[in-house]
Amino acid sequence: MYQFIAIFIIVALIHFYESISPLEKFKRIKNLKTDFILIIFSSCLVLIINNLLLSDIVLSTLNNFISFREKINFIPLWIKFALSLVVGDFGYYVFHRLMHKPYLWRAHQLHHSTKKIYWFSGLRTSLINSLIVRLPYLISFQMFNIPFEEFYIYGIILVTVNFWVHSNINTRFDKILSFAIITPRFHRIHHVNEKNLSGKNFGNIFSIWDFIFKTAEYNEKHDNLNKGEDLQWKKVPRQIIGI
Repeated sequence: MYQFIAIFIIVALIHFYESISPLEKFKRIKNLKTDFILIIFSSCLVLIINNLLLSDIVLSTLNNFISFREKINFIPLWIKFALSLVVGDFGYYVFHRLMHKPYLWRAHQLHHSTKKIYWFSGLRTSLINSLIVRLPYLISFQMFNIPFEEFYIYGIILVTVNFWVHSNINTRFDKILSFAIITPRFHRIHHVNEKNLSGKNFGNIFSIWDFIFKTAEYNEKHDNLNKGEDLQWKKVPRQIIGI
């Protein structure tokens, strides 16, 4: 219950700041219907994925094969939690780059059909995409032996990150923040259609991976460039699955 209340408050704040300080000016209501239809279908599939990933069989198997267990019991929980986020985020960066390769692009294509990016559109994704991006965080969570009851905090963090990086917010400190974390403007460049920008800004939480592997790009001039692929409704059923 507390998890949903926290997410609701976060959404309300992001929605409010999008209204008073947008990066791009457009009417979100025009995109809401399409996003709502696509997100409802994909979210139902994601719920199935979550139930499978968080099942006792999956968690116990991961814990048996990859957990550090008693080797890291001396480390405070909050440090292990932070380390699991960092390791999981590196895995996300790798998997995200792989989804831009031809053999996995179909899993990611629906997400890049968003032309007007705002907090809600970040949920437009396929079943396979949702599975792939959750795996590195789930694995790292088990590696550092994080108690299951802490999963709700993890969930709030990742949902908030998704809303934040896709938000249409123009912040005063966007450029400074982008040297440490993914910001709305930093991630927005990832959705631009220009060929020279298609392989940029793959990070989810931390921008360090993009700077290390030279995929970072930041330029305010890219804000209003065209974004997103044309959505072909005949292909939507396949794209929702990600095949």
